[in-house]
Amino acid sequence: MLLGQLEELSVMYGDVTIFERVSADIPEGAVIALVGPNGAGKSTLMERIAGSREPSSGQVRWNGKRPSVTYFRQEEASPDLLDGAADVLAERKRWRLSEEVAYNTASGGERMKLRLSAALAKQSRLVLLDEPTNHLDREAMDRLIGQIRKSRSTFIIVSHDRHFIDRVADRVWELDHGSLTEYGGNYTDYRIQKEAEHAAHQKRYEQQQKKVARVGEQLKQLSDWSDKAHRESAKKGEGRMGAKEYYRVKAKKKDIQIRSKRKRLEAELEKDGVEKPVEEASVTFDVKGGRRKGMRVFELRGVSKSYGKRTLFRDARFTVLSGERLALLGPNGSGKTTLFRMLLGEEPHEGEIWRTEGMTIGVLSQSVLDLPLETTMGDYFSAATYEQQGKLRTDLSNLGFTAKHWTLPLSQLSMGERLKVKLMRFILEGTDVLLLDEPTNHLDLPAREELERTLGTFPGTLLFASHDRYFTEKLADDILVFGEGTIRKLLMAPAEWEEKRSRAAHGRDEKTLAEEHLRLETECQAVLGKLSLLLPGDKEYAALDRRFMELTGEIRQLEERRKDE
Repeated sequence: MLLGQLEELSVMYGDVTIFERVSADIPEGAVIALVGPNGAGKSTLMERIAGSREPSSGQVRWNGKRPSVTYFRQEEASPDLLDGAADVLAERKRWRLSEEVAYNTASGGERMKLRLSAALAKQSRLVLLDEPTNHLDREAMDRLIGQIRKSRSTFIIVSHDRHFIDRVADRVWELDHGSLTEYGGNYTDYRIQKEAEHAAHQKRYEQQQKKVARVGEQLKQLSDWSDKAHRESAKKGEGRMGAKEYYRVKAKKKDIQIRSKRKRLEAELEKDGVEKPVEEASVTFDVKGGRRKGMRVFELRGVSKSYGKRTLFRDARFTVLSGERLALLGPNGSGKTTLFRMLLGEEPHEGEIWRTEGMTIGVLSQSVLDLPLETTMGDYFSAATYEQQGKLRTDLSNLGFTAKHWTLPLSQLSMGERLKVKLMRFILEGTDVLLLDEPTNHLDLPAREELERTLGTFPGTLLFASHDRYFTEKLADDILVFGEGTIRKLLMAPAEWEEKRSRAAHGRDEKTLAEEHLRLETECQAVLGKLSLLLPGDKEYAALDRRFMELTGEIRQLEERRKDE
């Protein structure tokens, strides 16, 4: 059953068309992933579906009365979802958030959990989530995935997290170049279908171009013959009678053949012509770096950090070496962003942090709300000379920006485009060390993949915190683990650490199950011993017999569980 439909939806800002006449079904209970490059209009489409803004033309038609809608926006300085209702407070607790966690002082991940708990507590028929996974740790991500899977609501989700889309989506809407295309399945299914379509399109286009080239050769040959006939008619005009007319007629026939063949080709291309396949968005992050300033970059000596009675970590001792790639792993609120501020000398702490002198540090923070939003791109990236201005425009072009962006205020850029603007700041500055706090937040999929490739060749030192598993596993050589009251540097890849943790957890679970099995068996034997001394008519016999049956059932379930694990 359909919850609703998009019918010929268009949005224009002045002369700029964001998307035009897009149509799609919204099935009841579906989980739809809305994907596409930054600036394609994903958030714009979500606003129209939510009803917070009207389209330029077309409509969203609902099956029956308009459903209840919850709209979770990307980033909000003053979120409108938070309130003190009982259902919201109950949902906060399920996300392991106490009532004392205040939005203004919470970490990026804690803020996201606060907003998500409020949004999901409403249990609307239609839930619109715009980048809900930004800043979430793995535990929170798994919880969000579980809630979406068991919910009866219909979800439309904008996300660039490939792992997340794979686990929740049952269909994909791709919004690109002003049009919307529907695909069945999750992200992997969508990519397989899209690549197959692109390959088939490319093959048809190449076959067409071969035919165009072949007809072009024929036209050239006919044109050469026609030119020759025209020259011969002029040359023979002074000689034998009738020769001029013969070559004139011959040239005319060739001209008619040329026009006829060209018209047939044009008609065929107009009817069945194949447009050149549009290449997917591609960006290049020309990150420099690599001036070695010594083997050590940072060294922490007995470093501790607390906020009042809350201790983030204590007595942390480790060294960051030049050229290392370290992923910061730990739950939201464990101090990853705080450590970055401490490394920059912006956060007081106990203990000593040694830094090598003379190095340059590029920093990308979580928030993209701290830009001068009324400033244009041209003013924000001013250059002293004409040559520097030209290079700036080339670099911006490599980041996916076009000439029209140059005069736009930063407020009119998408969240992903604003993040690229911030990235541009240290792209222009060749840096020795990059501190990246959730660098893939708001980046579209092509930009994420390009960032992975570029940072893979970055010769400097890289420390990053990211909840994007693909990104983390591809880039990190070693890890900084936040937990157990401190920070530990471990010389192992993230995947190896996760496997080790999983084995340890499984071992603890197995021990717990074995202890529970022994307890049940002991009680069962005790109950059986009492039953053996009683007759069926005795007062305690029925209760003991019922308990014996319960215990044997619990033991059987426990044994089946141990077999499964």
